[in-house]
Amino acid sequence: MAAQSQYDKLRRYYDATGLKLSFPAFIAVIFILSVTVSGMLFVFFAEMLTVFIGFIAILSLAVVVPISIRSGRIENIESNLPDALKHMAAILRAGGTTEDALEEVGNSDYGPLSSDIRQGLLALKEGKPFDEVLQNIAIQTGSALFRRTSTIIVDAKRAGAGLADVMDAIADDARDMIRIQRERASRTTMPVMFLYVSSLALAPFIFGFTLTIVCFIGSGMTSALGGSALSITPLKTLVILFIVIQAVIATLAIGIIKEGRPVKYLPRVPFMILIALIVFNVGGILGNILIGNTATCA
Repeated sequence: MAAQSQYDKLRRYYDATGLKLSFPAFIAVIFILSVTVSGMLFVFFAEMLTVFIGFIAILSLAVVVPISIRSGRIENIESNLPDALKHMAAILRAGGTTEDALEEVGNSDYGPLSSDIRQGLLALKEGKPFDEVLQNIAIQTGSALFRRTSTIIVDAKRAGAGLADVMDAIADDARDMIRIQRERASRTTMPVMFLYVSSLALAPFIFGFTLTIVCFIGSGMTSALGGSALSITPLKTLVILFIVIQAVIATLAIGIIKEGRPVKYLPRVPFMILIALIVFNVGGILGNILIGNTATCA
């Protein structure tokens, strides 16, 4: 039952993305892409850990893509909400009804918000009450800000308050909240970029290149001394483990910085690990090319 509820939740997220493919077809495309990418990684790097992580990472896009598109859609809705509320307040002050105000906003260009309101208007024309329609629209958008706004509007209407004034006040508060969110995003850009660059590019590349140098120097020394072939497998395993842990910690840290919730970025962990391992292997390949190393280390 729990698995079914998670599937239904993911499907609702996917339905809100606006993609033309059906959800089962989307899952099938992601699976085929996972197999294809895994095969390419095996051809290029011949390393089973990278191949396995690649398969899991691409497969995780079935979760990441709907959630990311949904989040972008919610952000668009919330950025347009204050202007839409001001628009509705102006219609009410001009003598229009709440239904007229909704229809006016639905026929305007407020992006996904107008689209969701137009769908709600169909239910309104079928005879459903305004309060129920507005709250259903808010639930459909997935925006917590819109849900709170709809609850306040419905309560104000039932109490007989002036809806135009209430909508104006909510619009001002929503605009201030969005401004604070944007300021937070701008202030966290540099720390987030540092985490991305250091954990996904610099550290993996340096480790990959350094292991190549260690292999080259060690092979030369063992060859000169007539010893057995150098084995760096334990060191390489330790380095890969460090890179994986670093990618996980960096992803969760980015979630804390950007959203205040590390769990929200958890589905992106496999993809972050894949990028780090690819850069690690590329660093090793470039190191071999630059120093002309033909020796192999066990």
